[in-house]
Amino acid sequence: MQLQIDVSQNILDQFATQLKNITELEGNVLKVKAAFGDGKFTFYDFPNQLELYHLESYAKLEMSIRSQNPADSEWLLYNINLSNQIVEKTVNDQEINIQKYLPSGILIYTPKTQVFSTSPAHTRFEVALVRFHRSFLAQYLVKELPVLADTDRAVLYEDLDYYLEKSLRNALQSVNKMNAHAHLLSFMGSVIEKLQQRSSEDAFEDLHPEDLKGLFMAAAHLRNPLASTVPSLTELAETARMGITKFKTTFKQVFGTPPIQYHRKIKLEYARQELTTQRKTATELSYELGYSHPSKFTTAYKKQFGVVPSQE
Repeated sequence: MQLQIDVSQNILDQFATQLKNITELEGNVLKVKAAFGDGKFTFYDFPNQLELYHLESYAKLEMSIRSQNPADSEWLLYNINLSNQIVEKTVNDQEINIQKYLPSGILIYTPKTQVFSTSPAHTRFEVALVRFHRSFLAQYLVKELPVLADTDRAVLYEDLDYYLEKSLRNALQSVNKMNAHAHLLSFMGSVIEKLQQRSSEDAFEDLHPEDLKGLFMAAAHLRNPLASTVPSLTELAETARMGITKFKTTFKQVFGTPPIQYHRKIKLEYARQELTTQRKTATELSYELGYSHPSKFTTAYKKQFGVVPSQE
């Protein structure tokens, strides 16, 4: 089954229309019929053209989604993977991974963004979507952000850190709509702050598809949290076929964080998964991840997540 989604239109309505044979719409919740799996797609509508969608689903059928944000669209979309598994997508003809514990947890749809993804049968996943109109940003920003104003950018990611996820979870779990709105505004403000910092630090430049391909190749070398050695910046730049200065600038442009911090976040998110599932202790992880002493691991962990390992 394949869906066609236009980001400039209400997304719940499009799901309900195209999945009418396997779902039932009850108010602002679209539920999967038992014969086809289980799950629900919930829509939250807030003032000033701000919308939140929450999809929790287990489908017995394979499902592919082809979505696009038209060139003339006045809407923007954050696609946030809240699952612990990788979501593979093709974005503007580039193969990418959206994953919560990578610095690519948030995929941002600017106009002209085209995305294709397939969810295999019998797969459980959780995704949040935040859709908002440019007029929403205009109420809070003096001028448009360069990373959102130009519709010819490369794929645009942002980091889903511990505090962002917490704000988003609070919005999704709140039974009071006013509180949910407050938490979502906190989430939006933090993401915009990240984008503002990125815009001020980097001369954002358009990337040729080959440059983008090189960046993904370099990033692949940083995604193993247990790697005994990490490539140097020189080696990573050579993999990307760029000079070091251009590599550092464009890597942060695409992934929202410098290469070393990118790898550090992956290591610590791996540690968090191991701790929360009680597979390993903090001491075991500190040495496994190359920290010279457990105290150094604890310091890095608290800086990343706001809590020490023993509090997980």
